[in-house]
Amino acid sequence: MTATTAPAVATRAPARTSPTLHVARRQGVAALRLAAWFWPIALLALAAVTITAWVVEGRVDVSIAVHGRQALVWFLFSQAIQVAATYPRVHVAAGMTRRSLVRGTLLASGATGLAYALVLTGVVLVERWLHGLAGWGSALREVQLAGERAPLWALPIDTVVLTLLAITTGLLVGITYQRWGAWATLTLPLTVGPLLALLFLGIAPTGDVPGLGDVAPRALVGLAGGVGALGVLVVAAAFAVIARRLPLSAQA
Repeated sequence: MTATTAPAVATRAPARTSPTLHVARRQGVAALRLAAWFWPIALLALAAVTITAWVVEGRVDVSIAVHGRQALVWFLFSQAIQVAATYPRVHVAAGMTRRSLVRGTLLASGATGLAYALVLTGVVLVERWLHGLAGWGSALREVQLAGERAPLWALPIDTVVLTLLAITTGLLVGITYQRWGAWATLTLPLTVGPLLALLFLGIAPTGDVPGLGDVAPRALVGLAGGVGALGVLVVAAAFAVIARRLPLSAQA
């Protein structure tokens, strides 16, 4: 009788998830949970304000939803500060690199900013359709750059650039406070300045901005979009440089 041995079963090691994708997924899940609270509250507020304006004025000829840009900007800004203030310590303690933290954070933040901007654009367009059914107008008083004379694609471009700049600015503000503590307050004019400038450019009458009063709407949106996109890249690069050089002592 001969002894037989069972054939060896080849086993494959489970595929290792990229650290960058791991960070992006974890932060993305957290962002989805916050969005699940933010958007129902925002839509209820929109309905309440619209009904109130209708009862008081008898009609609503302006877009109420577009004013949600301000809520989006500061909500994403504060959310990003929280990410920059809490994730580095946990990430490094788990043995992962700052490089994966930076890449994953920027990936998740970019997707979050893009999603919020597209949802707001959809809400504004649905509101415009509903106003049309009611025989109302839908003037955009908040977004001067993508006003009524601008093409349809202007609104998402205007909004996407703003939300991306808001979320990257929040990351930069948060990481500077992680790096330099209270002294980072002195850098706020530099870190928050681009966001405030773009907000002013978006809500101020173009006649109040030197040189913009006679610019065609398409060119104006293109100019703001290009400048805003450049600002997003610069702010994101600054965040990456500071985060990758963040000393462990700064996280104690």
